[in-house]
Amino acid sequence: MGVVSPELYNAWPRARNMNVWEAIATGFDGGFVPLGPRGLGVGLHGELSEAERAWRAERVWTVLRGLGPHTWGSGAEAKAGAAGAESVEEFAQRTFSELPAGVQSVVLLMRALVGRPQLVLLDEVWAGMDDGMICAAREYLRGEGVGEEQAVVVVSHWEDEVPWGVEDGIKRFRLEGGEGAVLLE
Repeated sequence: MGVVSPELYNAWPRARNMNVWEAIATGFDGGFVPLGPRGLGVGLHGELSEAERAWRAERVWTVLRGLGPHTWGSGAEAKAGAAGAESVEEFAQRTFSELPAGVQSVVLLMRALVGRPQLVLLDEVWAGMDDGMICAAREYLRGEGVGEEQAVVVVSHWEDEVPWGVEDGIKRFRLEGGEGAVLLE
């Protein structure tokens, strides 16, 4: 399961000088510290095959290319968090804890998506992101970010924050006064 939430953001270990690459790669095994060669995790059996390690490395680059700073447009926080001329490779080496809050949020979204988990939980996913980051993330999620084999649960106070609509086959569930109901559109 891939998770983005305010609780994950608050619990993230910033004392360790983890770089962006390592932070994203922790999404494969779901921990808070990089494990295994190149920080790509160790899998269920404690060791990855060369093929699995290569797939994981390529997935980190795929997510970085699909949702990295070059996709964010010209928002103020995007400019502060990553210089416009910075390459994806340079961004991958940036220290996570030194990034602005919105940029950290985008990196944690990348972390949730990198392993192509069967279930993705997006709880207040846009918190801290500027408009350019949100636009890029919505586009990525609607495109290559989530596959048909994956289920996504979006938790939000605002319906318009959900990246998909009824035309995409979405089912909406609303809690009001402690009672839940499926909304028929």
